[in-house]
Amino acid sequence: MDYKKDMLGKTAAAYLRKSRMEEGMETDEVLHRHREWLKECAQRHGLDIVDYYPEVVSGESLYARPQMLKMLEAVETGQYDAVLCMDLDRLSRGRMKDQGIILDAFRESGTLIVTPDKVYDLADEMDDEMAEFKTFMSRREYKIINKRLRRGLQRSIRDGCYVANAPYGYKKITVDRRPTLEIFEPEARFVRMIFDLYLQGYGCVSIAGQINAMGARPHRSPQFGRGSIAKIIQNPTYIGKIVWDQKTHIKKNTKGNLKHITIYNPREKWTITDGLHPPIIDNQTFERAQEIMKGRYRPSKRDGTIKSPLAGLVQCGNCGGNMQRMTMKGEPYLLCPKKGCCASAKFSLVENAVLDHLGDILKEMKIEPPEQEADTTSLETALCALEKELSLANRQKTRLYELLELGEYDLPTFRERMAAVTRKLADLEARRREAKQKIEDVKNFDSKERAKKIQNVLDVYRSSEPPAQNALLHSVIASIRYYKEKKSKPSAFNLVYHLK
Repeated sequence: MDYKKDMLGKTAAAYLRKSRMEEGMETDEVLHRHREWLKECAQRHGLDIVDYYPEVVSGESLYARPQMLKMLEAVETGQYDAVLCMDLDRLSRGRMKDQGIILDAFRESGTLIVTPDKVYDLADEMDDEMAEFKTFMSRREYKIINKRLRRGLQRSIRDGCYVANAPYGYKKITVDRRPTLEIFEPEARFVRMIFDLYLQGYGCVSIAGQINAMGARPHRSPQFGRGSIAKIIQNPTYIGKIVWDQKTHIKKNTKGNLKHITIYNPREKWTITDGLHPPIIDNQTFERAQEIMKGRYRPSKRDGTIKSPLAGLVQCGNCGGNMQRMTMKGEPYLLCPKKGCCASAKFSLVENAVLDHLGDILKEMKIEPPEQEADTTSLETALCALEKELSLANRQKTRLYELLELGEYDLPTFRERMAAVTRKLADLEARRREAKQKIEDVKNFDSKERAKKIQNVLDVYRSSEPPAQNALLHSVIASIRYYKEKKSKPSAFNLVYHLK
């Protein structure tokens, strides 16, 4: 088949993903270079790229690749005639299940896969078999590489030269082709200060406030907090050790979990070896800090299960951060982790207030007269107008092909105008889908159904465990904003609800 002629003026997307061969290179630089190569490839085939999907954070699982998921949704609806990528294994090198999902999406929608070397049409038996074979071989290669990496990692840990990420106070360097750490003095001085203040009797919150005021900034957040200070004090890296196995990761959807879960392992499960890097803190100072920590700090018991019924529901009205459940003086409180942000409240008072609010909503719903049938007239009028615009845009697209054949347009002008029409069509199609969804939402909304859900929450909440209680509240509440002034009465907090 003459693909160049057949694809002239067709719409395409480009999927950009860094390969293992390019590890160590700047992601932005690699993806920019790929983008230019795929632009050139598209021009050779007469394709018009309307969307780019750069996969910056890429994992083995399909569900760890947000740009791929977004692109597959568009592919399944037939939004593109082709998708360009640097090689077939950039689309799928993960599990066989994921490879099948990706190839099925292209096969069923009739979307071509275009690489600089070959065009794959999965409707063609030979191309289909070749695509399946290539993805199988890339998966096999991926496993071999991972096995080698694991062996190399074990050797590195044993030799004390493995470094995943440089902790605060250090920067990564390479010595004799082996990765290690070097003291970074602008940060290391704050590490020494943290240990000195802690030995003087200051708490983690107080230390965080002092070093934040002096301009210290952690690597991954705007400022230090109680948790980040505690982690520094407990980290053996600062006495020249290498630490591994501090966390256990449970991937999304692997054990019935709806999101990725990180479990902090107890210290006895850590792997600790002598490192090649210099220490910032001496052993005696570190051990004294650990003794103090044992008397003050209650280690995290996070094991992947939810302990608080309000987890992920209540946000601070001042800073927007998630409120946390913490035991103080033998009683659980709900507080903002940001020091001085807003006053805390007893957890039981907030929990009871949420349940009382749901009870009040239920009473109001029961005494209100039944609602009239939902009026969707205005939404349906808007949908009709969108469909007319879509029809006109499609006719405009057809007319462009006719004018190209008649010689009214040269190829650059045709591509420019076709790109504008294609963008317009994509926008109208998205708006049409949104309008249809709104109509369905209005028609499907049923106050009786909501009342049933709230009643179910109130009936079984008290007899349920925290994880189930949390799921029950999440079924009817989207979020809660918490407000409380300092030095106010224990129950003088205000909750603003957003229901589902």
